[in-house]
Amino acid sequence: MIKANQTRDTARGRQGTWLVSCALCLSLIVTGPAAAQTTADPPPRTEAPAGAETQPGAVPATPPAPAGAETQLGAVPASPPAPASVETQPGADTQLGAEVQPGVEVPAAPQDAQPDTSLTPEQRRQAVLQQFLTTVALTKNNLGAVYFEQGAYDSAQVHLEHALEVAPGFAAAYLTLGLVHHARGNSAEALEAFMKTVEGDTLSVARMRVVPPDTVYAWARIQYDRMMAGMPNLASAHTDMAIAYNQGGYFNEAVHHYRQAIENDSTYVDAYTNLGKAYTDTEAYEQAAEVYEKVLTLHPPEDQLPRIHLNLGVSYMGLERVDDAITEWKRAVALAPDYMDAYMNLGTAYQSKNMPDSTRAVWERALEVGGQSVVPRVALARLSFADGRLDDALRYYGEILDLGARDPRISAEIGLVHERREDFEQAISNYEQALELVPENAQLKAALNRVRRIVEDREQAIESNKIRVRQIVVATQEDADALMDRLEAGADFAELARETSIDSSRDRGGDLGFFGPGEMIPEFEQAAMGLEVGELSGVVQTPMGFHIIKRIE
Repeated sequence: MIKANQTRDTARGRQGTWLVSCALCLSLIVTGPAAAQTTADPPPRTEAPAGAETQPGAVPATPPAPAGAETQLGAVPASPPAPASVETQPGADTQLGAEVQPGVEVPAAPQDAQPDTSLTPEQRRQAVLQQFLTTVALTKNNLGAVYFEQGAYDSAQVHLEHALEVAPGFAAAYLTLGLVHHARGNSAEALEAFMKTVEGDTLSVARMRVVPPDTVYAWARIQYDRMMAGMPNLASAHTDMAIAYNQGGYFNEAVHHYRQAIENDSTYVDAYTNLGKAYTDTEAYEQAAEVYEKVLTLHPPEDQLPRIHLNLGVSYMGLERVDDAITEWKRAVALAPDYMDAYMNLGTAYQSKNMPDSTRAVWERALEVGGQSVVPRVALARLSFADGRLDDALRYYGEILDLGARDPRISAEIGLVHERREDFEQAISNYEQALELVPENAQLKAALNRVRRIVEDREQAIESNKIRVRQIVVATQEDADALMDRLEAGADFAELARETSIDSSRDRGGDLGFFGPGEMIPEFEQAAMGLEVGELSGVVQTPMGFHIIKRIE
């Protein structure tokens, strides 16, 4: 299984004091047994930076209050207001994030944090949209500030005006836009923009109208300089812009800005890695592989190598280059021996090559290093079920439940294990638990009804003195004798039936269900009716072939 069990996008604040730093990790692509996983997070001891790294040089979210003349005119808030196009539900919090003091990193919310259940789905949707628009405004403002510092005033104005379209009251964007107008000699436009930065503060607006323009400019410049934290970097600013678009689902815009970053700095590793992630998300695996291959030639930092190799492996797997994917994932675990995601992906590749022992070995290693993660436990439970090791499957599922998982899929899978074990009452209980979580699921309803019918049919058959048997049918006496030797040595009858029987009942482990007198070929019926529960017949020849029979009820 190329791990597709969950998706994990991680953002982290960067060293430096950008106004915003929305770093996007190369994310976990997982939720089932057949998709590869990408991630930016090797294990803690080799943790790679999550997403693109921002160089210092944009505007911190909360600048220190300016001193002197500029204080009399008013301080400039750096965070944008809630975007005008987003409707805020009554009672909803319009604060879109903690304020950041220069040089202080805001801790991210825990990755396992649960959504706020006090909000309606529409309120949550609006909150997500509001967060995205705010991020776009912030990153557009930063990009405009970078272009301003480089003297590219046309580009600066475009991005600043875009930021103000999204967040019309964004004071920091007006401040920088005013400086752009001033640099061009447009004093009237500059003054108008500066006054927008203190809009609502009638005293400051009045003072701006009466003091000399040079005083206003000096105030604005001091405000701006205090909000800066070093020379800007255009590549990192474009990468931040791309990350914002990518998080919002605007793939083409994201690719454009990643390419702009690379055009500005062809050695900027984070632009390549995040571009590769964007291509992977859209299953453009060939482009993703080219990007990751390129970044490896740039000699990236050692702590980023494990995730680059992991993500290159995902690209190769998407291109069905399984052996190349295995090579990359082996490199990832060689560099980061506790890298759970790489072990999970290795297991998926081995599974695709029908190497169950290797699959189990690397997933057990993933379990070893994965701590409390349910991901390897789910994979091992499913693998155990597929291999017929039902006790092992139940053990792994039990660990998942002990970790607090409450998922209808897990309950349903446990029900299926019990159904295979013919513990029908427990299977019914698990299917009912799953339906409590998803009451309208048609597949679960069908499974529950199926097991209930089995129980009813079984009770009626027993009352009618019918018996139930399994069989293995082969073409020759020699084959039958060899199977008898294996059964007498302790082999599992149902597994041998699945492996060797030429009859359609092999898919059910040879189970023929219940039958009574006169329902089977005479030779077969005579042998079966003479057995005790649990007893094996000898080899029985019929026109269908050579049978071995085991009575089970």
